[in-house]
Amino acid sequence: MNTLENTIILLIGFAGTGKYTIGGELCERTGARLIDNHLINNPIFKVVNADGVTPLPAKVWDRVKEVRAAVYEAIRELSPPDMSFVFTMELRQSNPEDHKAFRDLERLAAVRQSRFVPIRLICGVEELCRRVADPARVAMLKEISSELARKKSAEDVVLNVPHPNLRTLDVTKRTASGSVDAILDEVSSIKSVSNRFLASGGGRVPSGY
Repeated sequence: MNTLENTIILLIGFAGTGKYTIGGELCERTGARLIDNHLINNPIFKVVNADGVTPLPAKVWDRVKEVRAAVYEAIRELSPPDMSFVFTMELRQSNPEDHKAFRDLERLAAVRQSRFVPIRLICGVEELCRRVADPARVAMLKEISSELARKKSAEDVVLNVPHPNLRTLDVTKRTASGSVDAILDEVSSIKSVSNRFLASGGGRVPSGY
């Protein structure tokens, strides 16, 4: 097992990219815990009868934030310090709230003194539309509108913010296993950089590494 050693990986991508599938395999291979965005969203989605197509009431997201805040608090206060996590989120460059969500998770990693590795998962629009329309997504209350997927791809991009560990992975033609291999290679590279920094007498590893 490739243990992550107190690492928080954030998989960022549009709906249909494969965040949940990739995140699940990452956890199987490393022992990390998966905190999928729908683990947090669905308690709220269920009570508003979300169907993956109909736009949700705006106030839904206020309640979702409360659930997310409770999960973060539990991680801060209750999780073993060596536990690693894989988070999945759909974060868009144009949305200020999504930038804030990124920083909130970055702060959680800092409080835990965890290595924080954000991974942007990008996917070609035709493949994205094919994936998002998969009927299997309905049971998980996931978005299934290929029209909306195409619109988002045309109007926006996956969140891209400055961070020393930020990586971008094109998953259009990759299998989930291939994507996990690539992510673990990046994590290993980041760990090597921090280890070299310590070995050189640089003192405390810079924040984020």
